[in-house]
Amino acid sequence: MKYFTLPVRYLVLFIILFAGCSSAQHAEFDSGRYAGYLEMSLIQDVEDGRLDMPLEQASLIASGVDTEKRMQSYLVKVDQLISHIDGETEVNRTNDPISKALIIFGWLQKNAYDGAYRDCYDFKDTLNLKVGNCLSYAIRFTVICRHYGIDVKNIFIPGHIYNRVESNGQTHEFEHTHSDGIVKKGDKSNPHKKVLEDRELIAEIYLYKARNANNDMKYQESLKYCRRTLTCNPHDSRPVILLLDNYLAMKRCDEALQFLNGYLSQHPEENKSFQKTYNLLNNLCKKEDNRT
Repeated sequence: MKYFTLPVRYLVLFIILFAGCSSAQHAEFDSGRYAGYLEMSLIQDVEDGRLDMPLEQASLIASGVDTEKRMQSYLVKVDQLISHIDGETEVNRTNDPISKALIIFGWLQKNAYDGAYRDCYDFKDTLNLKVGNCLSYAIRFTVICRHYGIDVKNIFIPGHIYNRVESNGQTHEFEHTHSDGIVKKGDKSNPHKKVLEDRELIAEIYLYKARNANNDMKYQESLKYCRRTLTCNPHDSRPVILLLDNYLAMKRCDEALQFLNGYLSQHPEENKSFQKTYNLLNNLCKKEDNRT
C-alpha cells in the first residue's frame, strides 16, 4: 500500500474539508435554514406593496419563526384547529359566510381562548398557549375563516383591531378581547377606522416588537423593527416617530434628521404634522455641531 507524502496529504485533506464545507453550506442555503432566510423572504415579498405568501406563514415569521422545521410545526397547529372545528361543529353544514364565521368564533372562544393580554401580539403564543391580544386573535380568526372560504376583514381603529364579515347585505363584527364577542359602539363608529391589508397586519406585529425593544432600551433592535414596519406599511407615521426616538436615545441626531428629511421628501403630505419635530431635530443637530 502506498502512502501520500506529507504535503500531498495536506492538500487532499484541504480539498476534502473545503468540499464538505461548501456542500454543507449549499444544503443549508437550499433548505432555507440559515439565519434570517425566512424573514428576508417575507420582506422581499412585501416590497412591491402587497403580501403574496399566506397570512399564517407571514405572521409566524414576523413573530420570530426562523426555520422551516419550526414553521411546519406551527402550521400543523393551525391544521389541528381546523380539524377540531370540522369534527366538533356544524360549520360544513351551512353555506352562509356569517353563520360559518359565528360557528368558528364560538368554537374558538370556548376551546382556544385563555384570555386577552395587551402585549401578547405573538402569533406563536396564540397557537401554543391560547392567549393573545386583539391583533393575534384577529389573525388566527382570519386564517381559519379563509380556510372555509369566508371573506373576513380586519378593521383597525387607533389602538385596536376587530373583524367583520359581510354577506348578502348583512354585516357582523367580531370582538376577540371581550367574552361576549360584541364590538363596542364607539369602535364601530370610530371615524379613523379602516380595513387593513395583510401586509399591514404584519406591520402591526413588527410595530409591537419595535415598541417593546424601545421600552427595554434596545434601541438598535427597535430601529430594525421600525424599518420592518415601514417596509410593510410605508404610509404609517407611528414607526417614524419611534424610529426618531431610537436615534435620539443613541445620540445620533444627524441620522435622525437625515431619515426625517428622506421620509418627508417621499411623504410631503406629512410636512405639517412633523414640522415641530423637524425644527426640534434641526436645532439639536446645530447645538451638537457647535459643541464639536
